[in-house]
Amino acid sequence: MRYGEDHSRAPNFLMEPPVRVEFSNVTGSWIDCTADGQPTPRIEWTTTDGSSASDVPGIRTVLRNGTLYLPPFSAAEYRQDIHSAIYRCVATNSVGSIISRDVQVRGGKSIVLY
Repeated sequence: MRYGEDHSRAPNFLMEPPVRVEFSNVTGSWIDCTADGQPTPRIEWTTTDGSSASDVPGIRTVLRNGTLYLPPFSAAEYRQDIHSAIYRCVATNSVGSIISRDVQVRGGKSIVLY
């Protein structure tokens, strides 16, 4: 690299989350989002109103690798604003930001067939 060269790159998605994620309360779900860029982008998740989808202990966790984890939950722990919501993955570095397509998340009661 020559002196004065800048190899900064805006984020770009390596893995954009799917449009729809449906899961049961027994299984929970992992939603992956990865991006590349220079410097390395920071991944966060937002809701449709733009607010941060921050950790809610035992209900929703954003992992360091950018994965949104919705663990198994009981009927009493169901929250419409978390388990039936639209999320977006946002990758940001000093060069810029990119926002994923909407991800419609729907978690519900497991159905057992006999």
